[in-house]
Amino acid sequence: MSNHAAGPDLSYQFLFATAGGCRFCLRLSDVERLLPLMQVQPVPDAPPYLVGIMNLAGEAVPVIDLAHRLGLGDSPAYRMDNPVLLTRSGGLQAGLVVDDVLGVKRIQREAIRGEDLFREGLPPVLGAVILDDGAALLLDSLRILDIDLSGLTEPLTLGEELLALCRETPPA
Repeated sequence: MSNHAAGPDLSYQFLFATAGGCRFCLRLSDVERLLPLMQVQPVPDAPPYLVGIMNLAGEAVPVIDLAHRLGLGDSPAYRMDNPVLLTRSGGLQAGLVVDDVLGVKRIQREAIRGEDLFREGLPPVLGAVILDDGAALLLDSLRILDIDLSGLTEPLTLGEELLALCRETPPA
């Protein structure tokens, strides 16, 4: 046994992905599994970010285009290898279509910055995760999954400052 008391582990596991040219991350605890893009049933008069509903073991699960949901523009045509992150938060569940999954990393608490920047106007972002190769926006899963099929069609907006922060840096 060690003679010194270890402090609490202030690290978190995040799943990193890209959508609409930006790098994002979600708490790994909010991601249930990674799925291939499967057949979805379109929903008439749905918001444009709602790709449709998928049948997952007899359960109707909404499928959301993450780039479109965040107001990053229309996604190009979906590919068969587009990953779908099956995500659950606060009793809400949806599949998030992303461009690519970058992997899972354990991040120390001090690498999460700017929480105060993201409170005004309730953006779908909790903070920025600062990495050696740039930044990723930490998404608020609950806010992303909170869709309204009663006619609300406005995407969530990130704003130019946030977009500049999360844009993938071009290879040197």
